[in-house]
Amino acid sequence: MANESNSTNNEMKEFFAAHAPKIILVLVLIMAAVVGINYYFKAQKVEAADQANLIGTGMSYVYASENDKALAEFESQINSGKLKGVALAKAALFAGNIKFEKGDMDGAAALFQQSMDNAGSVDLVRSGAMHGLASVKMEKADYAGAASLLEKFIGDYGKRTGNLEDRYQKEEPADQVPTVADAMWKLTLVYQQLGQNDKAKATAEKLLKVYGDNANYADKAKKFLAE
Repeated sequence: MANESNSTNNEMKEFFAAHAPKIILVLVLIMAAVVGINYYFKAQKVEAADQANLIGTGMSYVYASENDKALAEFESQINSGKLKGVALAKAALFAGNIKFEKGDMDGAAALFQQSMDNAGSVDLVRSGAMHGLASVKMEKADYAGAASLLEKFIGDYGKRTGNLEDRYQKEEPADQVPTVADAMWKLTLVYQQLGQNDKAKATAEKLLKVYGDNANYADKAKKFLAE
């Protein structure tokens, strides 16, 4: 037994003597990777905070209903090139909404598109920009373009089925954003403008079925179908 133990110890010594440099290198690389990952996430948090600070002034103007100051601030930050990613998407979305309210449809369209391009997977921002761009196209009588955007919007974010039994059992999927009913109503009107009355009727019927619990849009759909 003693001989076997000595043999095992010798084999282990020989193994470590032969492979020690490789083992040490692997350990160093693992430690470096851990440090690098920690540094990356800390840097990400710092960057996110910096980006939030850049749009903070504009947001405060929005909450105070000082839209002219908000627009000037957002456009200044956008043009500075400092904003990126979701922060840029948010600034462009708010600026686009203000330009839309002012009737500057071309300016609003450019900002909504910029917001969509930078929103990534943040549904509330991306959906807001898509909805805004569809509204611009409706205002400019580009009904085909509006229909395309609204169809995609509903396909991406509309998850409710209208199954009342599932809703009662709380098993019906929820929409990913709260504006799907509005998009469906707009799509009804767009189809009507395009002369696609069958699609308009089918969309109004779906709106009534899926969002019948929303009195505002249910009433609109009922009146549309009655006419």
